[in-house]
Amino acid sequence: MGLEDRRQTERFPTRDVVRIIIGGVEAEAAMRNLSTAGCMVECSDIEVSVGQICELQLHPGFPASGRVAWQLGEALGISFHQPVPKGIVSGYALDDWHLRRA
Repeated sequence: MGLEDRRQTERFPTRDVVRIIIGGVEAEAAMRNLSTAGCMVECSDIEVSVGQICELQLHPGFPASGRVAWQLGEALGISFHQPVPKGIVSGYALDDWHLRRA
């Protein structure tokens, strides 16, 4: 079964920087895609292990908690504990990237 087969929700490409906390360490991460169920981020400032609990600040006042589902170099797959509202996901989707600062 490939990665695409395991995804249950559509992921949308993004290019935002978010705050992430893993193992008590906080850093900035480049979010590359987002869905209601998870995301992929790139971060060189934190050492991680698959299964670690993490938190991302996606929206002011909306932290999304989850766990590291996979790790490949600086890329991390995050599986959220609770679904992220579709309105927050669509706010990050690149189809409106020109409306936000680069």
